[in-house]
Amino acid sequence: MKILIIFLLFPLGILGQEKQVLTLDNYMQAQTNFNEFSGAVLVIKKGSIIYEKAFGKADREWNIKNTTDTKFRIGSNTKQFTAACIMKLEEQGRLSINDKVSKYIPDYPKGDSVTIHMLLNHTSGITDYTNLDEFWNSIAYLPLKPDSFITLFKNKPYDFSPGSKWNYSNSNYYLLGIIIEKISGNTYSDYLNKNIIIPAALKNTNVDRLDSVLLYRAKGYAKLKTFYYNAPYISMESPWSSGAIYSTVEDLYKWSNALFNNKVVTAFSLKKMTTPYKETYGYGLFIDSLNNHLRIWHDGGIPGFSSHLAYYPADDVNIIALSNNSFNTNNIGNGLAHLLFNIPIEIPYFHKEIPLADSLLTKYAGKYNAASAFEIIKKNGKLYRHRSKGRDIELKPESKTKFFYADDSDRQLEFKLTKDNIISNVFIIISGIKTEIKKME
Repeated sequence: MKILIIFLLFPLGILGQEKQVLTLDNYMQAQTNFNEFSGAVLVIKKGSIIYEKAFGKADREWNIKNTTDTKFRIGSNTKQFTAACIMKLEEQGRLSINDKVSKYIPDYPKGDSVTIHMLLNHTSGITDYTNLDEFWNSIAYLPLKPDSFITLFKNKPYDFSPGSKWNYSNSNYYLLGIIIEKISGNTYSDYLNKNIIIPAALKNTNVDRLDSVLLYRAKGYAKLKTFYYNAPYISMESPWSSGAIYSTVEDLYKWSNALFNNKVVTAFSLKKMTTPYKETYGYGLFIDSLNNHLRIWHDGGIPGFSSHLAYYPADDVNIIALSNNSFNTNNIGNGLAHLLFNIPIEIPYFHKEIPLADSLLTKYAGKYNAASAFEIIKKNGKLYRHRSKGRDIELKPESKTKFFYADDSDRQLEFKLTKDNIISNVFIIISGIKTEIKKME
């Protein structure tokens, strides 16, 4: 009788949802406790909030906690807003995505070979200004006007012939900002507000300005070993139309809902934005799948902040993760998706190094084929993850078959051995998500 009463009081669907919320919360609490996630997350399914919570500090100096109203810089998630502006201008008959860049920036090198379409989907071949040493050495901190700023990259060699390949480049979306201003006669910010932000009813989203007093603004932080410090200063004129917007988790859901329900652009324009061209990239959006769940998403990173915004249209699920301590929110968003779709995942835990025999360490050395190929090398009695570019990262043993990265990135390598101690399977685990990789002969 007691069991019957329980089911009458709590239908099966509600009990399942409660269990799911606890699982999502357990995962996020572990990310906070063991990996020091700081930010806010929101999971919405079919218009109902499944999980919403904030963690960590918005201001470490004043000991002010993050809330779900905290405003975070969203970095490159700005690009989908900029892409929507371009689509709006096309709807208004003021441009065509097939127009050449030279039509709007007459002196741009090879501008007659690059179309707006190529800028939108990163096939222009124009080099990314954030990859240039001179940007980070001096330009990033200056409040330059667009015409002055583009001299940083406009005369650099193209990475490839326009339209022939794909390479993510912030320069593309900076140029789109210039085009928006020249066609509309408004500032990028003003056009964005009138045509995108107001129609989508976004009250906590805008282009960030360092001289503005912004209620509930989060400060950005970075970490060196166990010490936090204020993230490096960057002028908001530098990321601009490629990455200068701030928002909240709830506003980003409103934005996604407005975009995918044709409240800001038409269905025809949205189709262009969500068509995967080269490398599964549309216009300001990636289009791919996570374990056979169609996903339309983007991430963003800017000093001190990261963001992840994903929409799963077949499941009608939105997952948003924002951080103000440079935490990898892609990992958080993907972890939450795994849990929501009942895909196995490891909950984060404390990793403790143990001593391991030198003969066992030697067994794991070699080349591995993953999303980004790497090599495990042995030096001075320790294992390291080695790539041709970048520093070596120590791999510390926590068991005879499992190693964790010593850079606090919540990554592990796990090996399965046969009875004869031969490696049969290899897995890389990132924020609890396990993916099989191969050891190359």
